[in-house]
Amino acid sequence: MSVRFEDTSDGARKEIEERKKRALTEAAIQLEGEIAIRTPVDTGHLRASISHIAPLGRSEDGGDSLSGTVPEDAAYVGTNVEYAAYVEYGTKYQKAQPYMRAGFAAAKGDIDRIIKGRLNLGN
Repeated sequence: MSVRFEDTSDGARKEIEERKKRALTEAAIQLEGEIAIRTPVDTGHLRASISHIAPLGRSEDGGDSLSGTVPEDAAYVGTNVEYAAYVEYGTKYQKAQPYMRAGFAAAKGDIDRIIKGRLNLGN
């Protein structure tokens, strides 16, 4: 009787990396949506600027969006609008309207499910 060992670790490693990229990208899209629906609207500029950068791509829009690159093990969701922090945290003259924190709180459970589901190698 002979025993043969075959190393398939490279394939498994690639599969895990792909699942991680899909999980991060899907989570970023979910978070972007939750933040956008909670963004206060005056002109609509701030809401339209909410975007993401993730390993498998970025938000598709024709206007303001995040720019740059992201490491393969990270995803970013946010805005490049200069006054966004004033809306989120308020000012001496304006009450805070925490759309980013509220969006994250709303998306947290979904993000956990997405990441756990995508990284379960039994799927």
